[in-house]
Amino acid sequence: MKKSTHALIVVAVALLLTACVASGSSKTPEINNPYILKAKNHTSNGIEAMQQERWNAAERSFSRALNASQLADDTRLIAHSWYNLATAYSGANNLTKAAAAYGQAAELAQRNHDEVMHLRALLAMRLVQQRTEQLPAKFSLQQLPQTLFSKRIWPSDLHLQAGRLAQRLGHPVLAKSAYELVISLKEHDRNSLKLKAEAHMGLALLARDAGTTQTAWSEAEQALLYCRKIGAPRLTAHALLLQGELPHGNRTEQQDKLERALDIYNALNDPHGEKKVLIHLLRQAEAAADNSAATLHRLRLKDIEDKLGEQH
Repeated sequence: MKKSTHALIVVAVALLLTACVASGSSKTPEINNPYILKAKNHTSNGIEAMQQERWNAAERSFSRALNASQLADDTRLIAHSWYNLATAYSGANNLTKAAAAYGQAAELAQRNHDEVMHLRALLAMRLVQQRTEQLPAKFSLQQLPQTLFSKRIWPSDLHLQAGRLAQRLGHPVLAKSAYELVISLKEHDRNSLKLKAEAHMGLALLARDAGTTQTAWSEAEQALLYCRKIGAPRLTAHALLLQGELPHGNRTEQQDKLERALDIYNALNDPHGEKKVLIHLLRQAEAAADNSAATLHRLRLKDIEDKLGEQH
């Protein structure tokens, strides 16, 4: 009797399991391409590394994302991966590779009729070319959609990049219009606030170049408010440096701004930024006939220049 009961229990359990399997099999299981999942995971890691300015780590992650997206044969992901990799190259100041990778992203996006990504990569490529003095002679801002400077119908990062390009090419009116489109954003997430901070910094530089010191100072101050909220140390240092350059406050206030910028550049291991700040601190010390401070700044500036010489 016991054996019979035990056999019945085993059969019952087996039938129950079979029923569960049969019931589950009636639903089509979700199928995910593992290479797409890998690409997205590597991209997420790359973005996190890039936010911390770990450019080599970002480059490795985005390279893996590109490889995975190619294995998945996902054309949209491939173009995005090229763009992300180019951004990592640019952050590491490897501008030749950056321009080539942005070009790849632009070409693939155009081929796949992705208008936004094509324009995003194209703007980034033109900015890199302008920095390296390799911008094609036939290029002009008129070749870009003029709505970039007049109507907020594009993603905000495109308006920001268009403003930067216009500013560098000597078109302050167009640059100002593009920056103001970014500032008009109503969103308050971290990315939107970072874009607004960048736009205010662009306006501050335009005001400085136009000789309107008060506006330059206030625009830089607005950028700093956003930076302290979201945590953007490099942009914070740029804004502090700009305020320290301006003949706006007294020498003590300017020195405070410059020294805070110097600390940030030092923490970021950015000798180029340190050099810019030290040059201004040296000029201030010399103008105030502060020989002790001037000597210290000269010695530190010499150390930085030696370091930069070794890097080159």
